[in-house]
Amino acid sequence: MDKRLLVLALGMFALGTDTFVVAGVLPKIAHGFGVDIGVAGQLTTLYAIAYALLAPTVATLAANVPRKRLMLSALAVFVLSNLATALAPTFAIALVSRVFAGLGAAMYAPTATGTARRNRVRGRAMIGACLRAPFPRAFPSSSPRC
Repeated sequence: MDKRLLVLALGMFALGTDTFVVAGVLPKIAHGFGVDIGVAGQLTTLYAIAYALLAPTVATLAANVPRKRLMLSALAVFVLSNLATALAPTFAIALVSRVFAGLGAAMYAPTATGTARRNRVRGRAMIGACLRAPFPRAFPSSSPRC
């Protein structure tokens, strides 16, 4: 397997599991910030909304940015934002950092899928997995798990 595709796939895996990791620790997050669990769930919602709304925008605005630079910047934004969430002293800062994590995901995902698409045979599996990834969150009882 091409190592570059493995890196792309691992990055997409990290973006896809981010929501599930936060959702799994929502009770502890809610307790730590002293908010209701439904309010803490906004951390997941803001990430998903930022990711969904910013992905096409960033893909258009960054069309002329070299792919490697864009993907490395995206991963840096994603990682630093998640660290900021973990270290956030207030719930408001945690919410803002989740929006930035969504921005990092929005920067990475279109670039990674476009890069994988250039290598059609090997990239098909990754692209298929990326396209199916949001559906278990939207339709948990009727969709296959990725």
